[in-house]
Amino acid sequence: MIKDERGSITIFLAAVFLVFLLLISMCTEGIYLYIGRGKAMGACMAGLSHVRGNYQKELEEKYHIFAMDPRYETKAEEDISGKIKTSLEESQDSFHYAVGNTILSKKVYLADQGGEALKYQIRELMKYEMPADLLSSWKDRWSRTREAGKEIGSIRDQMDQDEKEAQEKEEAEEKEKKEEKDETAQAQREEDPRKGFMELLREGSVPLVMGKQKVSSGKVPIQYGEKDTSKETAWNFMKKGKMEQQLEETEKMTSGTGITDELPAVLYSLRYFRNLTSKEEKKGIQYEVEYLISGKDSEKENLGSVFWKMIGLRFPVNAVCVYQDPAKKEEAGLIAASVLGITGIPPLVAVAKHLLLLALAYGESVIDVRNLAEGEKVPLVKNASSWQLSFAGLAGLNCKRKPAEQGLSYEDYLGLLLAAQKDKQQKYFRMMDLIEDNIRREESGFKIDRCLVSCQVTTNLRIKHLRFGGMTLPFGSFFSWKFQRTVSY
Repeated sequence: MIKDERGSITIFLAAVFLVFLLLISMCTEGIYLYIGRGKAMGACMAGLSHVRGNYQKELEEKYHIFAMDPRYETKAEEDISGKIKTSLEESQDSFHYAVGNTILSKKVYLADQGGEALKYQIRELMKYEMPADLLSSWKDRWSRTREAGKEIGSIRDQMDQDEKEAQEKEEAEEKEKKEEKDETAQAQREEDPRKGFMELLREGSVPLVMGKQKVSSGKVPIQYGEKDTSKETAWNFMKKGKMEQQLEETEKMTSGTGITDELPAVLYSLRYFRNLTSKEEKKGIQYEVEYLISGKDSEKENLGSVFWKMIGLRFPVNAVCVYQDPAKKEEAGLIAASVLGITGIPPLVAVAKHLLLLALAYGESVIDVRNLAEGEKVPLVKNASSWQLSFAGLAGLNCKRKPAEQGLSYEDYLGLLLAAQKDKQQKYFRMMDLIEDNIRREESGFKIDRCLVSCQVTTNLRIKHLRFGGMTLPFGSFFSWKFQRTVSY
């Protein structure tokens, strides 16, 4: 039987042509969608740049912190969709888009995450503003202060040892010294300089340092920070037990670590917030850095608390200087014996000698802080030539002051106190209080906890298929996908 094969080649070629047409159509469609998605991606990225551009202007100008303006956030979703639609749907090319809604999710505000968002921006900013040798300089200051603080423990031990030795000596020579004690009992007692000194301390640190100078007594509106309700107490140089407690607290304060981690925040605080010695004038809170350190709702209390802390920070280095001076130790022993009079038994004299030395070191620290508050400098470590206060002037803190040309300033000590904070996150919350209060003076509705620093942007997009050559491919009229990116400052 003969088969009729006429036209088979034509049919085969037609089938091959259709296959090639389908392949070409699919390749063209793939290229079309690839380019179309690339164009849509560019439009969406431009929309995100527009979002970043709507930051809170006052926040950036004053503090170099970036966050979305809360006024823009309310219309951000609609605005982003509108920008993308304008770029894609109104273009005059062969791409046909349909832009859906935009949604902002996973929002992070400036006050969220325990202040970490603010902390991150500060670190990034100060990374470019810190001199290369600054870290080593601050490490040296802190290490020398900490080393002096370690000596406080040896001072406590020396006080106990001297008292013990005096007690043993007295017991061994009790009978022989009976007549001498009777003569001492008749001796006239001298005035104890510690009494007048402690009367000054009880007046408070602000009058102690500032005298009759006027200080700000305004209120600090605490919104984000934790209010510190603790009370500062004047040191007691008359009782050994009380003094040992104060020495122990001083030792703990100077044993803090973390100057490297906290340096960016410390320098940022000193640069962007006001303090007692700042020369520029501003409305509102005057002692801003002092609030970052102390966290009280009264300006005067913050200043006073910082003065006490500064005196405490100066005390260890001055105490070390006093204990290295044989002349001062000898004079303290003579004064101790004379002021005790009838009660001048050796153990009490030994303790009084140490309390007098510590009182002198503390008084010297007060004089140092007076110099600092007036914008002068003090040497980090004292010697005989730079020492200012004598035992004779202790009761009234009367002496000839000797501010140094080279040394540490009031701001330097504020920095050390910031670095020594126990709760290091509190400074960031207190920064938020200050930032919000200052910006609200120009922008009354400003709220820092409404300033968005990060969010996820999701936009639904569709592009119409090309249908090259009139081919109907096995999928719908539109290709859909989601554009999703995280926006952060």
